[in-house]
Amino acid sequence: MYLNQWWTLFLKNMKKVLFTLCLFVSTLLHAQNATLAEIEKANAGYNTIQGKFVQTKTLVAKGNSVKSDGLLYISGENQMAQHYQAPSTDLLIINGNDFFMIRGKKKNRFNTAKNKMMRGLRNTLLYCVHGRPAVLAQENGAEITAVKKANGYEVVLTSTKKTPRGYAKIVLLYDLKTKLLTRMQMDEYNGNSTLYEMNGLKTNQPIDASMYAIPEK
Repeated sequence: MYLNQWWTLFLKNMKKVLFTLCLFVSTLLHAQNATLAEIEKANAGYNTIQGKFVQTKTLVAKGNSVKSDGLLYISGENQMAQHYQAPSTDLLIINGNDFFMIRGKKKNRFNTAKNKMMRGLRNTLLYCVHGRPAVLAQENGAEITAVKKANGYEVVLTSTKKTPRGYAKIVLLYDLKTKLLTRMQMDEYNGNSTLYEMNGLKTNQPIDASMYAIPEK
């Protein structure tokens, strides 16, 4: 008899705990979705974004980090350019389906409509700078969390499946006031990492089309 009473009481308490836990998770998810929606809505109001960036690449095999910097330009939904100043030889341009890169003496041009890997990188960069990490997470089946911190809204995308190439985790930081992306860390499965830090960002100012022009030679 006492055992039955104990078991009944135990089940009753467990139901209360589970209900409270479900309510907590539901509230947390609602707040997270509201944050992501707020970031996306704010960025939808920016036709152009420009500013400075600092890039830090950490290579596990070499055991060192390499810094570079330059100017960042973003127009519309599918134009982005990184004009490096140090080293001045480097360049990255996304213009529609075109993805063009110069790294030192090496040049590469890809058609992202035909190249799945580069399409993934293109979408990763564009979705993040446009405040659409939720879309990126959905497209890649990644887990996503969004938390408000003292220095901004931190959004973390974590891959749920390991791939030969790609990112295990992407950590984004959006400004509390403007909701602009100010920090982006991309961690690869092999341990390598690329960090972008943006500053001096200006929005809705004209950007010359030449910034997205792909060099002929």
